[in-house]
Amino acid sequence: MDKGLFKALKKVYYKKSYRKDEHGYQQRIDNGDVFDVDTGTNIYSYQGLSDTEIALIEQSGYPVNNRVKLSHDEAVLAYKKLLLEPNLSLENLLAAYLCGFSSFPRGRQPILSYLFAKVLPEHSMATDSDICPMCSIKRVNWIEQGQKIFSCYAGSVWNERWAHNLIELQEFCTLSPCKPNAEDVAIFSALIEAIRQAPLDETPGKLEQRVKKAKIIPQFKKYSFRGQLTVLAELGIMPNPYVTPLYEAFTPFEAICNIKYPGSIRSDIILPLAGWRGENPIDEQRLKQLFGGFLE
Repeated sequence: MDKGLFKALKKVYYKKSYRKDEHGYQQRIDNGDVFDVDTGTNIYSYQGLSDTEIALIEQSGYPVNNRVKLSHDEAVLAYKKLLLEPNLSLENLLAAYLCGFSSFPRGRQPILSYLFAKVLPEHSMATDSDICPMCSIKRVNWIEQGQKIFSCYAGSVWNERWAHNLIELQEFCTLSPCKPNAEDVAIFSALIEAIRQAPLDETPGKLEQRVKKAKIIPQFKKYSFRGQLTVLAELGIMPNPYVTPLYEAFTPFEAICNIKYPGSIRSDIILPLAGWRGENPIDEQRLKQLFGGFLE
C-alpha cells in the first residue's frame, strides 16, 4: 500500500474516540463516525483529513464504508473456493508471515486465514442459534471491508472472527508474493531463540513481557505480537497439549469452548497459544519442516 494512502486511511480508521475529563473518566468524542445498529458496523467520516488526503483515498478506489453482507454458508463456500487461488501456496504464506516481522506487516494474518480455510469442513448452518457451533461464524455477518483490510496492513493478526478474515484473504490473493529480507529472518530467528530459552514455568504472558524487555520485536505492540505467537501455536511450532493446531486438523468451536486448561479465566490469551508452556517451548521438527528453507 502506498505510504501516503496508508497515512490518510490511518486518520480514517484510527481516530481518537474518547478523552479523559477533569475527573479522570473517559468521555466520548464526536469524531464524525456513526455506528449503524442494524449492521453492527461503523460508518467512517473523513473528519480531520485534508482535501488532498480525501482526494487520494477516493482516487485510489479504496473501499471505505463498503459494507459486505455474508451469510454463514456463503462464507464457508467462499473460503473453500479461495483454496484454488495460486497465491495461496504454503510457501507464499509462510514467506509473507516472515515479512510481517519488519518489511510487510500485512503478511502476518494470511497464514492463519489459510489454515482455517484448508481444514474447515464444508457444512451448512444446522442450528437456530446466531453462531455456528462448528466454526463460530455467525448466521449473518456484516463487515466493513476497508477497515478489516486496513487493520491487516497495520499489522493486526488473530485466530477469531473468521468471516472477517475471509475478506482479508480475498484481498491477499490479489497481491504479488513477497520475499523476506535479512532483517525479517533475523528478527524471527531471535524470537525463536528466545522461545527456546524459556524458563520451564513460563506462560505466554510472561514470554510477551520478556520479549518486549529484550527489544527483539521493533515497535512492539502487545496484541500484534500475540497474534504472531498465535501463528506459531496454530502451526504447532509452539506446542500445547489441549487442542490440535489448525495446521494439523479442525476442532469444532463448541469443543474448544469446553476445553479446560490452566490460566486465569480473565486472560485474553486463547487456545492454542494459551496452552503453551516453557517446559515444551519449540517443536524443532515442525520448525525445520516449515521454515528450514528460509533459515538456511
